Amino acid sequence: MQLSEAKQALQSLVRRWRALPPQERERVEAELGEVLVYLIRAANRAGIELEATDARAADQPPCILIVEDERIVATDLQDVLNGLGYDAYAIASSGAEALAIARTKRPDIVLMDIRIDGDVDGIEVATQLRREFDTAVIFVTALGDTVTTQRAKSAEPSAYLVKPVTIPALRTSIELTARRQRTGA
Repeated sequence: MQLSEAKQALQSLVRRWRALPPQERERVEAELGEVLVYLIRAANRAGIELEATDARAADQPPCILIVEDERIVATDLQDVLNGLGYDAYAIASSGAEALAIARTKRPDIVLMDIRIDGDVDGIEVATQLRREFDTAVIFVTALGDTVTTQRAKSAEPSAYLVKPVTIPALRTSIELTARRQRTGA
């Protein structure tokens, strides 16, 4: 098997793994971990140096996409996040715009308002982002009612923050989400 064929096979396995329900993912992760260790050792024996992407990712701030239809709020949030050392690289005001941006540069974390411009709300967009990119979503919304929060649970968010949000609460949610992503928990 050529290296390019191995890469394609691995990419196919990752896509299939991402499509599994969360409970089944955990069962498969242990087996995948053993296979990955074997592949890394085999590559090292063959003189192929592999990058330590996990160690690099731990040192880099998460890439954050902000989905907020109020431009002033979005820009202020972006300034705060960049000031905290995160890479708040883009702002979207609608679901379609958020998906287009995510397809260009996949975010590690999406800060998602529920009421956004366009035909779909933030919950539907969050569900699509999770399904398509397995991206972590933190809802940041003024909607704290029971019906909305119950609906939001279907998108499997990493956190749900009700506006006005304090900087410490935002930072804690982002840090915990980024840590879960690094550790695979």
